[in-house]
Amino acid sequence: MKRLIASIALAAVAATSAHAQTRSRENETDVSKQRAAVEAWTACIADERGEEVREMLSLDFRSSDYRTLMGKLSKARVSSECFNAMPRAYRKIELGGLPFAGGLAERIIEQDEEPLLQRLSMAALAGEVPTYSRTDAIAQCMARGAPHLVAILFDTEINSGEEIQALADLQPVSAACTRGAALEASPFGMRSMLATASYRLLVAANEGETET
Repeated sequence: MKRLIASIALAAVAATSAHAQTRSRENETDVSKQRAAVEAWTACIADERGEEVREMLSLDFRSSDYRTLMGKLSKARVSSECFNAMPRAYRKIELGGLPFAGGLAERIIEQDEEPLLQRLSMAALAGEVPTYSRTDAIAQCMARGAPHLVAILFDTEINSGEEIQALADLQPVSAACTRGAALEASPFGMRSMLATASYRLLVAANEGETET
């Protein structure tokens, strides 16, 4: 009887473990699809409404003006050509928040033909740039402290092994910027934070050049 009970218990544990692994894989797939959908939408919006996107990204993200512009952009209609180019699964998604802003920022950053490594390396020497939260300050520190690693990250495909490696390489930089343990964030969150911070750093550097 004891053997039978033990066998049933073992089978239950195995079934629970298998279920947990299946759920984990499903969650990973959901996140991957969500990231791909955000990337598709932000590319369309940034390409077609670049001026409004730049205006929003330059604002304090705690302000009502920022929230108003984000709401407007999240509901923006894009050209049928861009919309139809998206896989059907990506066409319905709720946009907003840091991932949306990060996707927009990264797309705008990509539009400059000058190599990002060169631009970020020069921008890292610019004067102080306002930050609006602890994580924003950490991301700004990382962009300044390791522009080459941030540039490498933005050159990777989302949900790829190269992205995972690039984020791993940035962990010591994150720890240095927090003066302790590295910042805990998902790949989606970390890439978004670095994109918005890098965008404002690049803008500040360009404005500094204009004034001199």
